Amino acid sequence: MTTKPLAAIEKTNLVLALAVTALGGLAWGKAGLLAAGVGAALACLNLWAIHRLAARAIARAAAGATAQAAGLVAALACKMLILFALVWVAIRVYNLALVPFAIGISVLPISLVMAGLWIGSTAGEQGKA
Repeated sequence: MTTKPLAAIEKTNLVLALAVTALGGLAWGKAGLLAAGVGAALACLNLWAIHRLAARAIARAAAGATAQAAGLVAALACKMLILFALVWVAIRVYNLALVPFAIGISVLPISLVMAGLWIGSTAGEQGKA
């Protein structure tokens, strides 16, 4: 994937994260602002980690270093376990408000869909349809 679509996904993710955080504050006050912000920050961090690890794994696999690529794929699985642990800590230890936190962390799949639809709709204009 070229840099332009990835940049669009990352920008969409960041804009949605800021919007959801603000809406969490408006709807639920300070507790909602904090919970939505933490969830959105985790979503942004998750996208950043996925992008870096997957890009390295693809580059290693393309270079023929399949053992290193497999290690990076394992790192993606470990990243997911770390994300699960951080979500558990946010909810169970810090008692963040569940609904705004869930909305905040949902920024990633929403931004992937929105950016994907935008990239797909402009592919014909760029001669790539």
